Amino acid sequence: MQQYTTLIFIALLALVFYFLILRPQRKRQQAIQQTMNALSPGDRVMLASGLFGTVVSVGAKQVVMEISPGTELTVLKQAISRIVTEADEDSADEQEEFDELDGVDEPDALDEHSEANVADAPITENAAPEEPLRAERPVVERPVEEPAPATAPESVVEPKSASIRDSKPSTAE
Repeated sequence: MQQYTTLIFIALLALVFYFLILRPQRKRQQAIQQTMNALSPGDRVMLASGLFGTVVSVGAKQVVMEISPGTELTVLKQAISRIVTEADEDSADEQEEFDELDGVDEPDALDEHSEANVADAPITENAAPEEPLRAERPVVERPVEEPAPATAPESVVEPKSASIRDSKPSTAE
């Protein structure tokens, strides 16, 4: 009876291992494979690194995606984590809320150091610069040395062939 109990216990462990580990892993792999096969130009995808883009073309192993207008990126299909849904991306309302928290009302708002504000600022002769100017190092011209002419390689002396008897280490007596 003890032998049967041990065998039943091992069989139960194998079933638990299959249902808790192997079967879910196989389902995940099938879902990922279906996602890769379903990719088509125009799909919005997210890479495993979190980068969003729109699929431009799909190859056997690679996908070309546009991450911003005019900027294309070639990635392996395995790098694509999932096809993006509306819930994955920030909506316009969330973006406006973020901008308000950041203190920016308009995306094109200028700060005090932008070109337009600096150009409008009055110029005074005695005004100290905001950052100290770095002294530039003087350019030192160094003479270019011509490479030495190549010399013939030294003659190589090959050792005399030694017999097995000669190759034994000598012992000091």
